[in-house]
This record gives sequence, structure tokens and C-alpha cells, in this order.
Amino acid sequence: MSLPFWRTRDRYYRILGNICEKCGKEYFPPVSVCLNCRSTKLKDKEMPKTGTLVSYTLQRESMHGFEEQEPMIFGLIKLENGVKIISQLVDIPYESLNEGMKLVAVFRRIKSEGESGQIFYGYKFSRSRDTRLDGNTS
Repeated sequence: MSLPFWRTRDRYYRILGNICEKCGKEYFPPVSVCLNCRSTKLKDKEMPKTGTLVSYTLQRESMHGFEEQEPMIFGLIKLENGVKIISQLVDIPYESLNEGMKLVAVFRRIKSEGESGQIFYGYKFSRSRDTRLDGNTS
């Protein structure tokens, strides 16, 4: 069992970032000092589950343990609150991706660990249900 993963699982399950109580700036991943006003008064905040695709790339070679997921598509997503996040994109053919496409966070298997077979879950992003194959909303 991976203890660091389980201690921080809310960050992976709920896309938990934080917000500055002084200026309202939101962050993901969380920060300990606000980069906008330098305040240390930050509290946890769940990030939106929807956003738009800013940029994307195809990765043909992965880190050890992720070979069965090759090739992997990663995207830079601008969430509805303006925070940008990098995530794996799933269930979307690479050829149909386009900048500005609406995406939604989905809960998926990240990997399995060794002989124990422990499965780790977390968020990835997929096409929003209200987006057609061409990326336009219906």
C-alpha cells in the first residue's frame, strides 16, 4: 500500500486545491503561500469538474508501470474558475481533439501496484457530454 497516496487521496479524488482567504485567488495544486498577495491564510477548495482544452500532446513512451496505457494523451485544461490543470485525456481520439473543446473530469483507474494488485483511482478528463465529435456544443 502506498501511504503517501492514501494520505493525499482527496487531492486526486476530488481535485482539491486551495483558495486564499485574503484575495480569493485559487490554486491547484495547493500552495502554502498565496502567489498573488503573499498571505498564508489559505483553505481547501474543491476545483470545478469542467473546463476547456487549452493545449494537448501525445506521449508514446510512458514511465514504468504505465506501459499498458500507451500512447497517452495529456491536456492543459482551463477549469471554469480560471485555474489551469494538466491531466490525462481519455475516451477521445487524438484526431478529434481541438483547442476550446469542453471537457469534464471523470473518475478512473490510474494504475495497479505490483503483486498486491492494489488499484489506484483518480481523475482524468474526457469529452463533456454536451460536446459533439467536432468539439462544438450542441
